Amino acid sequence: MVQKVVIIGAGPSGLLLAHYLLRRGQYRVEIYERRADLRLVDASQDRTFPISLQERGRKALREIAGLDEAIAAASVFCNGTMIHRKRGRARKFPRATPILTLDRNRLVMILLQQLTQMYPVEQFSIRFSCECVQIDQKAKTVTLQPGQGEAFLLNYDRLVAADGARSQIRDILVRDAGLHCEQSDVPDAYKSVFLPRLDPALGIELEPDKIHGFNRDNQTRMLMVPQPGDRLNGVLIFDVEQNLNLSTKDEVLTFFREGFPLFGQLMSETEAEDFVKRPVGRVLTVRCDRFHEGDSILLIGDAAHAVSPSIGQGCNASLEDVSIFDRLLEQYEDDWSLALPAFTQQRVPDAHALKDLSDYSFPRTQGLKVEFFLRLALKKLLHQWFPQRVKPFVFDLLLDHNLSYSQILSLNQGWINKVKRSLR
Repeated sequence: MVQKVVIIGAGPSGLLLAHYLLRRGQYRVEIYERRADLRLVDASQDRTFPISLQERGRKALREIAGLDEAIAAASVFCNGTMIHRKRGRARKFPRATPILTLDRNRLVMILLQQLTQMYPVEQFSIRFSCECVQIDQKAKTVTLQPGQGEAFLLNYDRLVAADGARSQIRDILVRDAGLHCEQSDVPDAYKSVFLPRLDPALGIELEPDKIHGFNRDNQTRMLMVPQPGDRLNGVLIFDVEQNLNLSTKDEVLTFFREGFPLFGQLMSETEAEDFVKRPVGRVLTVRCDRFHEGDSILLIGDAAHAVSPSIGQGCNASLEDVSIFDRLLEQYEDDWSLALPAFTQQRVPDAHALKDLSDYSFPRTQGLKVEFFLRLALKKLLHQWFPQRVKPFVFDLLLDHNLSYSQILSLNQGWINKVKRSLR
């Protein structure tokens, strides 16, 4: 008997889960997304940002024929990071394994395009501008409010919360079902920045296969990621209590050219004007005590475990959720009453470990920053000499290896504790 799965949220994890479920041949999938359809409207640069995909995320994508290849074709492969400074040469940190960088909206478009091409409307449908407002677990119904018109009731056999860090389903479960969830804003705020990678007139050409960073001080920094077409998409990151007070084009240009001279030279007057208009973004982190409710509701991705973007694992962990849940469906022969608690048991410890790794891997104090880079270089060298005895440092383990987050935290617990103490 075909089961009807309603997925709330059309981000990477929700769309990839639809791929996995439809491949199993036992499900009809309906997705409802509160934002507008990116295929029909111009994507606002306010709502997009670059992401990096490492082996952890790409492994989940490879399970669906053609997905990884299509995404790789729309990505830029980066094999390291360049940290630029006002004075002196940039510091280069090479990567043993290249990572894919692409725009989040582009990733979503590819996942959706593949779904609509592979499955007829009898098996898969998606509707945008629909907001979840209520759940009745006993009746197995969800109430949705479209952007225009009256709310409507929808029956489901299984319900999936893939609606991001500010998940409406999760909030309903906290209120009505006793789900325990800790939420907090990271101390940083951010604004999106879009720049060219090169300017021949100024003799500037940033390396096309490196992520580019620039630290103005302990509170303000930039991270720019290569995109196709010789573009850089990234963010200005600053302490939320810091008042940038940038309200005009000229103030923006002065701020970037003095604080981030390399990037400031690449900023056009049009980009400076757009920067003024963009909203300040905040990142909400989420820590839940379980990722399911009863025998029919699943939480995945940021709805279950949103983390700081500091180590670039949010999307990778969300995609990994999908492949893990699929393996459990296979193990329990699509019995969700067994697969759901097994998913919570397996995934919650890793999600909690990921939050600690995201919050405390990279230090904020100058002294610990120096120690961080020394540890990174030393462990890289020792691992080359004694690969069986010495593991790489935390960042290299995250980016170049496929250990679980719990294992990586265990191997680096001393460093994580040290960074944590420095923030008290």
